[in-house]
Amino acid sequence: MSDSLHNNGGPGRTRINVNEDLEVRTWADRFGVTPNDVRDAIKALGDRVDDVQEYLHSHHSSPGI
Repeated sequence: MSDSLHNNGGPGRTRINVNEDLEVRTWADRFGVTPNDVRDAIKALGDRVDDVQEYLHSHHSSPGI
């Protein structure tokens, strides 16, 4: 499947397709990280959005003051 602007893995999706660059970029923007960060999270935990989000939050949150 090609990168479609109409099927970009937005809200309501439960998995991230790492083979679709547009989808990875869309989720990266949504999470405030780079596409490579999203790919690293998927490699570590799998493609479930909730798992990726939790991983990114725990690995990219700034320490409390």
